Amino acid sequence: MVDWTIASLMAIHVLMAVLWTGGYLVTGMLVLPAARRNDAPGFALDVLDSLKWFAFGGIVVMGASGGGALWYLYDNELPEGLRGTALIAMMTLYGVFALTSVWSWYETKTAREASVRELPTRLKMAFRTNSLVATLLVVDAALIGYAV
Repeated sequence: MVDWTIASLMAIHVLMAVLWTGGYLVTGMLVLPAARRNDAPGFALDVLDSLKWFAFGGIVVMGASGGGALWYLYDNELPEGLRGTALIAMMTLYGVFALTSVWSWYETKTAREASVRELPTRLKMAFRTNSLVATLLVVDAALIGYAV
């Protein structure tokens, strides 16, 4: 029989993770380079401003749904062995992703206030770091789901 509570929590968590990860990958790997090639930093900053709210919403939704799933599945006690280690890695990467999201927001705000004519290297680096951490989160999720 299907446990609809855990199914709902995991569906929300996975959907937000996919949207959040995809948003950063597309922004970091496509939008920023395209804006640079077409000399349109204003367009890129508009996209990044929109992504900021999505990222903060993702932090809240993913934290709540992931925490709820952990509490529901493991009664707030992590399993032993590889699965527990993979879950700790997931929570650590999630925290790093939250911090790099704040870093990206700060760099976007700074670039907008400075009225830059070209996108700063730090801004590109922040979004590429987010893309890397997001990819590591997806790999860890696959490890949790299929290997351990």
